[in-house]
Amino acid sequence: MAENLLQNPTLLNTDPNRPASAAVPPTSGAEQARLVFYTLRRCWVWAVPTGCLLGLLAAYAVYSLFTPQFQADHLLESNGDYVVFRGTMPTSANLAASERQLIYTDLVLDSVIADPDILALLQVESSDEAKVALREQLRVSSAGTNSMFTISYQHENPSTAAAVCNKITESYLLQRERLESERIANLESWLAPSIDQWKGEVETHEKRVRDLSKSSLGYDPSVRIEGLENDLSVLGTLRHDLKNLIVEESIMEAKVDMATTAESLLEMDTTPPQIDDPTPAQIKVYLNNDRETQKARELLAEKEREVRAMESAGLETVRQDTFKKLKEAVVSAEEALTELEDAKTIQATKELKEQALAAATRARDIEARSRKEKNRLELDGLKRKLAEMKAQRAIVQNEYDAEKARLETQGGVTADLLFAEEDRGVAVGILAQLNERLAAIRTERRRGSGVQSLAKATVPLEPVMGTPWKKMLAAAGICFALPFLLSLLLELRSQRLGDATALSSQPIAPILGEIARIPTRTGSSNKQRVFEESIDTLRANLMLSKDTAGVRTIAIASSISGEGKSSVASQLAISLAKACGETVLLVDADLRSPDQHDIFGLNMGEGLTRVLQGEAKLTETVDKSLGDFVHVLPAGYLDMSPHRVLNPNALDALISKAKEDYRFVVIDTAPVLAAGETLAVASKTDATLVCVMRDLSRADAVVRTTRRLEAAGANVIGTVFSGVPTRQYSYRYGQYYKYLGSTTQPTITT
Repeated sequence: MAENLLQNPTLLNTDPNRPASAAVPPTSGAEQARLVFYTLRRCWVWAVPTGCLLGLLAAYAVYSLFTPQFQADHLLESNGDYVVFRGTMPTSANLAASERQLIYTDLVLDSVIADPDILALLQVESSDEAKVALREQLRVSSAGTNSMFTISYQHENPSTAAAVCNKITESYLLQRERLESERIANLESWLAPSIDQWKGEVETHEKRVRDLSKSSLGYDPSVRIEGLENDLSVLGTLRHDLKNLIVEESIMEAKVDMATTAESLLEMDTTPPQIDDPTPAQIKVYLNNDRETQKARELLAEKEREVRAMESAGLETVRQDTFKKLKEAVVSAEEALTELEDAKTIQATKELKEQALAAATRARDIEARSRKEKNRLELDGLKRKLAEMKAQRAIVQNEYDAEKARLETQGGVTADLLFAEEDRGVAVGILAQLNERLAAIRTERRRGSGVQSLAKATVPLEPVMGTPWKKMLAAAGICFALPFLLSLLLELRSQRLGDATALSSQPIAPILGEIARIPTRTGSSNKQRVFEESIDTLRANLMLSKDTAGVRTIAIASSISGEGKSSVASQLAISLAKACGETVLLVDADLRSPDQHDIFGLNMGEGLTRVLQGEAKLTETVDKSLGDFVHVLPAGYLDMSPHRVLNPNALDALISKAKEDYRFVVIDTAPVLAAGETLAVASKTDATLVCVMRDLSRADAVVRTTRRLEAAGANVIGTVFSGVPTRQYSYRYGQYYKYLGSTTQPTITT
């Protein structure tokens, strides 16, 4: 129903008892876009230069506060060379990832800050601050391949950046050399017991061979023991397998010992993580969720609503004491809220940092536990492999012992001698492999560290970022948009009416008509015809409505100046005269700033002021130069307070006389909120129309105007929405006209 009323102007608000809430609310997307466009159109004249100035200042501030950072890079590479034994000293497949943890540890950084020259270059007061500064500016990244990586350091001084970068790299290489030396020493110490053990085994077997050779005198070596050679070949195979298993088992035991030692060295890092201060957005979320802050804000909002309610009802002057107390309560609530928010901001900063510290500590501990768990899993895997090797060795050992016992029974002393020689060979072979492994480690250790320097850091000539164009543009763009955002916020706060449907939810009189925008030049153009048609539609709604059928005197009012009341009054008078065929009187009751004599190009004359003061008669002061359509009573010159001029008795006499001589009387009044005398005029007329101007009037002002008029006894029958663009009016209501032989009527131009 509401949509049909909006689309058909002849049906618009024909029922004044229809509640305003029944109207369809405006479309939010289109209304928001229109509001943005309107704001830009209104404020660009001052917002563009202001935004440009703020943008330039912001860009200059960013540039002046910007400190260029220079980055020095030290290139390193995995030492892939080998002396004899390739693969004895392997390196990680991803060197940057594996070495990053060592470079960031206190082992390396403590050695760096122990140098007083470095501390002087960093310009810090304590070693803890120095380590924090080093970790913030230190970077370890891949240099294109897995075997190469770069240690980088940034500083505002290029010489400092190069010196610190080389010092960090030097400390890292020394610590890595030390750790590798310790690892090799541990490996040698773990292999030494096995080597000593098998040396003893070799000596034992050699002694046994000598003893058996002495005890086997009389043995003819040429005598062939049938089948012994074939059995010895089987025994030799078992002996070879057993020898390999023993060597692998010894090496695996060394690996298990190394992994066990590494696990014992892994300790939890107890250094507190570095936590930044919470951002304003995080503090805002904290305050929004804080119950005390919410209560303080609700209390302030409640007091502000009470103040606005009194202002809307126009009671701020009637109940001045209560209104003053409410304003003081609002100020007190605002001060209390500000103090509470300041205290809560300090509390939020502390609690949020504690939460962030706890989260960072948990993440660090989880990572440390993950490393320990990974090392434990590797150790468990090595132990399982060692157990499997021992089990396999036991199986081969049992087979070997069984075969050896069988052959000893079959071959006697000769077989014993052969077995002793075979055992000696096994022991010699195992000892040789262990010595070979130890020799390989010692030989390859001579090649140096597993990581070597390729190119030292030099003093950088260019900063990482010369001019912070991106930051400057971002700051300038934000500051350039600030005036527009401020204007948009002010527009949102002012609640200007951009569409007639925006009035539907307000407690005001129903909309009787929408008036198209007044054309800017005279002529029978399309805009002129649309404007006249919108006035005729308003007149038709007035004359055809049952509630306004007996209305003869109409006051045209508005909240403030510039809302189109004078234009509506003059054109409505013309339309009424044209429709009824009788003369209509147009009275200019805006004594402070009259317009009607200028609109029609008339002389001011004695006017309304002299009639109300009893110094002239109505018939003598009315200007009839426009013909029989409309007679105009100008305002006249004001020489006393308009409240004294517009007294009730004089108004009653004037309106009674005008109704005797004219079919309709249309009265143009002063703005209600600025001129209180309008209430006296409106209370004496049959009906009052409140004019609203698109993109100018505010919803709260229209509500206050309507309430003041009704409180004064005026019969507010409807609201007129003016300033609708011609194209929008035509699109909404359409156009349908064909004038043949019509009489030209006076029109308004601006």
